[in-house]
Amino acid sequence: MLTLDPTRFRRPKNKAPTRHLYLANCGQQCGDTAEEVLRRLREGQAEEEEVVALHLGPGVTYASFVHPTAAARAKAQLEFESDHAWRVKFAELEDEVREVSGVLLPSSVESTAHVEVPGVHVVTDFVSEMEAQELLLQIDQRPWNTSIKRRVQHYGRAFDYAKLMIADPGTVPEMPDFCQPLLQRLEQTALMPHRIDQLTVNEYEAGIGIAAHVDAHSAFEDTIAAVSLHSGIVMEFRKPEPDSSGKVSMGKHHRMAPATPSAVELTKNVWLPPNSLLIITGEARYAWLHGIAWRKTDCVEEGKVIPRQRRVSLTFRRARGTPCACPWPTMCDSQTPEAHGLPSRIAQ
Repeated sequence: MLTLDPTRFRRPKNKAPTRHLYLANCGQQCGDTAEEVLRRLREGQAEEEEVVALHLGPGVTYASFVHPTAAARAKAQLEFESDHAWRVKFAELEDEVREVSGVLLPSSVESTAHVEVPGVHVVTDFVSEMEAQELLLQIDQRPWNTSIKRRVQHYGRAFDYAKLMIADPGTVPEMPDFCQPLLQRLEQTALMPHRIDQLTVNEYEAGIGIAAHVDAHSAFEDTIAAVSLHSGIVMEFRKPEPDSSGKVSMGKHHRMAPATPSAVELTKNVWLPPNSLLIITGEARYAWLHGIAWRKTDCVEEGKVIPRQRRVSLTFRRARGTPCACPWPTMCDSQTPEAHGLPSRIAQ
């Protein structure tokens, strides 16, 4: 469950439905809990993921949905019920742009072009279209793990989502033959400083995302490489600021649990074209959150929507054998274990 900044909402400029709801007389001081609010919002929805973000304030709550139709459905349901005092209206998010057609568009890549993330590099056409098709064919012939919200395959070393650590060797298949040409290419170009021993294949259907997180410092070495197949996608990078205690929560790696709220100094939207290679190293790897929004469209240029399609990513890493000693201790779960403590998925 993603978090929301209530200061970024405003009254819609017209009467068309949006994907966000404003709930007055709903909040902590009114006796409401995040669990109860989510239960009501999800009544009548086709999938749990229809509600993608929530802010439970003292007396006002905001909720975001995948699509305006889902928000409208929840609004109608709440207005029909009479056992609560909530007043429900549509809200508009400041970084979303409304087209003439009424479609809400997310913040574009173009709008954050001025932001620099040290250590983020995108190599276009890292694989050819023919190579991409062959890789997809080989991947789809192998079994998928369906234990989390998206389908995954692990090779070399498995990541234990429950314990936030690398699993013992031998728990997953060895590195597959189909990725050997990519491994050789990465080594020849010196893009990876360590010998790769871990591969995770993720499948992102349209509408599927991943909560903002940092890959556990204690689990993986510096530098992460990801190849995008079949379709491109926008990845968001966020640089969080420490809270009043000087700590920063980085979320639990791939656990659908985003980092706990904190001031966000910078946000950068990065377009990952099909067949491209993303390199995350240094500051970007250790000190910036990265994630993919749960939506069915992206914007590269301002106001121009790109429908999402199925995307398969191959993420290459090196399992860490010693504690991390990076220069970002407040964000490091080796040096500050609570940095990756599991926050609530709901009560953000």
